[in-house]
Amino acid sequence: MLAGRWIAGCSGLVSEWDREEIRRYQSRQLRALVRHAYERVPYYRRLFDQARLKPDQVQTLDDLARIPPTSRTDLQGLPAQDIVARGFDPEKLVVHRTSGSSGEPLSIRRTWFEDRLLQAHRLRILFRLGMRLTDRRVAVVTARLTQSPIYMRSGVLRYEEIHCLWPPDRILARLRETRPDVLRGFPGTLSWLAGQQTDSDRELIRPRFITTDSEMMTRDMRERIRHGFRAPVIDFYDSHEFNMIAWECPSSGLYQVSEATVIAEVVRDGRPAGPGEEGEFVGTALHSWAMPFLRFRLGDLVTRGASGSILARVQGRVMDRFLLPDGRSIHPYTLVNPLLNQAPWLRQYQLIQERADRIRVKLVPVPDMHPEPEAIAALGRILASALGAGVGVDVEVVDRIWPGTNGKFRPYYRA
Repeated sequence: MLAGRWIAGCSGLVSEWDREEIRRYQSRQLRALVRHAYERVPYYRRLFDQARLKPDQVQTLDDLARIPPTSRTDLQGLPAQDIVARGFDPEKLVVHRTSGSSGEPLSIRRTWFEDRLLQAHRLRILFRLGMRLTDRRVAVVTARLTQSPIYMRSGVLRYEEIHCLWPPDRILARLRETRPDVLRGFPGTLSWLAGQQTDSDRELIRPRFITTDSEMMTRDMRERIRHGFRAPVIDFYDSHEFNMIAWECPSSGLYQVSEATVIAEVVRDGRPAGPGEEGEFVGTALHSWAMPFLRFRLGDLVTRGASGSILARVQGRVMDRFLLPDGRSIHPYTLVNPLLNQAPWLRQYQLIQERADRIRVKLVPVPDMHPEPEAIAALGRILASALGAGVGVDVEVVDRIWPGTNGKFRPYYRA
C-alpha cells in the first residue's frame, strides 16, 4: 500500500514520493492486478485472449496501452460471475450501484476491506484539507446511511446524510440543527440551497469548507455556493468505480490525481493527451481485486495538466457533448459562456439537446428579477449565433429546474 508522506505545497496535498517512486509502486500493483484479472476474471481472460495479450507482456505503466479499454457498456448485462474474481462470493460483497444517468445502471462490488480502504483514503484527503477528528460532517446527497457506527456516535468522525430530494425548507431546517463544520453535496443541490437561505440560516449554517462531488461543477454553481454559504468550495472528482479520482487544490484550482488508488490516463484519439489537451479519462483501480477495473472508460472529458498527476479541468461526460447536423461536436460551454455574460439576472440554467438541430434552454431568474420578453428573444438569437446555421434554440423561463430521480442536477445533456 502506498504510505505516501506529505509536505507543503498545494496546501499540503502534494506527496513527497517522487515520480519514479510512484511509477514503481503503480507498476507493481498493475502487474499483480493484470495477472489476477487474467487468471480469475472470465471477462478479462476473454479480453486479453482476443487481443492476443499475455499478462507478462504488461510489466510497467508504459505497457498499459496494450490492454484494450473497457467501458460501462461492456460490463452491463454480464452475470456477476463474469466480472467478479473467482473466489469471491458476489452476494457477500459491498455493492455500489451507479445511478444509470448515462445508461443502464452497473453494480460495483468490493470486499468490506477494499471499501473501507478507499473511504480511509478519502478521509485522509479531508484531514489534509483541514477537517478535524471531532468535526461534524453533513452530506446533502442521495441518503443511504441509516444508522451511524458506534465511533461516530461517540463524537469522532461524525457524519450524517440528508436526502437531497427533500424540499429545500426541510433540508435547511436540518442543516440549522446539525450546524455542519464540513458540508458535502452535489453542486446543483448546494447551489440551489444557497439561494434559498435566509439571513437566519446563514448565521447558523456556517461550514468551514464545502466539498462537492458526483456531478459537473460549473463556474456559476461554485460562485453561488461560495457566496451563499460564505465558505470555500473544493471540488472532488470521483465515481463509484474508483471512489476518489482527483481533488481540487485550493490554491491552484488544479486537480491532484489520487495516485495511491488509481492510475489515470487522459486519452485523445487513441493516444495519450499532451499537457493542456482535452481527452477522455481512462482509469485503472489499484485496490479493486474482487471486481477489477483495468483501463476503464468512465466516459468523462478532462484536460490533462502539466504532468500525469494533475488534471487541469474536469469538463463532464463525453455523451454530454452536442453533436450538430454539420458533423461538429461542441461542448455545451460554447453556450454557457455567452449565457452567463448576457443574463446577469440568471440564477440557474439547463441546456437540453432535443434533436441534432434543436436545443432547449431552461432558465431560472433571480427572485424579483423578471427579464423582459425582448431580452429573452435577444438571448435566444445570441445562442443560436454561437451554434451556427441550421440549429434552433428555444429559451424557456421556469420557476425551478428539478434534479433527476437520483438527486443529481445535470446542467446540460442530450435527450
